[in-house]
Amino acid sequence: MNRGHTMQASVQRYLEERRLLGFGLKSPGTELMRFARFADARGHRGPLTLELQLDWAREHVARTGPVTAARRLEVVRPFAAHYRQFEPGTEVPPPFVLGRGHRRLAPHIYTDQEIGDLLDLCGRMTPLGGLRPLTYKTLFGLIAATGLRISEALKLQVADVDLPGATLTVRQTKFQKSRCLALHASVVQAMSDYLCARQRFVGGAGDTPVFATPAGHPLSLTTVHHVFARLRDQLGWRARGDHARPRIHDLRHTMVVRRVQRWHEAGVSIDHAMFWLCTYLGHAKISDTYWYLTGTPELMELVGARFERFVLQEADHE
Repeated sequence: MNRGHTMQASVQRYLEERRLLGFGLKSPGTELMRFARFADARGHRGPLTLELQLDWAREHVARTGPVTAARRLEVVRPFAAHYRQFEPGTEVPPPFVLGRGHRRLAPHIYTDQEIGDLLDLCGRMTPLGGLRPLTYKTLFGLIAATGLRISEALKLQVADVDLPGATLTVRQTKFQKSRCLALHASVVQAMSDYLCARQRFVGGAGDTPVFATPAGHPLSLTTVHHVFARLRDQLGWRARGDHARPRIHDLRHTMVVRRVQRWHEAGVSIDHAMFWLCTYLGHAKISDTYWYLTGTPELMELVGARFERFVLQEADHE
């Protein structure tokens, strides 16, 4: 096969041209190259057909879900429009032919039992008595308790943990902002236990990663997701949201829902509290924080009861 006529070569040229115009296209570029390899594996030549693009978008749909298929088609659609100038017979997919790819997907909100089971299983990982079980138990427990992004947790350094002050400093995160998080006493104790064990296995100064391998190297994101997937499969969880499987990121969603639920139980003014939560989570806009709210039965029951009390109070004043 002549490399110059492969779909991979065409996609590569397209990406290079777009990047020269200032487009990053990191994630879309990865998806487009997957499409190109798919097309080349089929021996495709000539204009792109709608059938080929739909086949690729729907590949593994039973595992990834229809929304992922819609998103994949949204990625390939502008490339098809570009490719049509060289292959006039190319079919550009109509907008939203597989539905909207960018819409809010309901997350999996973990129960307290599920989080407890996850941490318990982490503690029984091999090697028993080694650093690895405690590392993953502390990592997932910290995310569940504070709502940290997984990337933020893996970038933490020992100097960022202030146990006497019960705080955690998260530096230069998604929106290039740093923030200081207050920690619950139970989190402080768990972090203290972990750091003591870590010192025995790893040692190291304050500029070393909190979550490290016994060799002192930072945990990779790929490895953490792989470990979580194995634990999830062992626990036999079934997704209650729109994603195919429960995710690490759903721990962050769960933290937000549980926090708001507790505020409702305590009669706290939610409007004011949400601004605090926005800062705690490292969001740039309050709307980003509301995006994390999911109407669980427990939360909706509390909201409904509170609204009912409000209506009755208004009626009494009439």
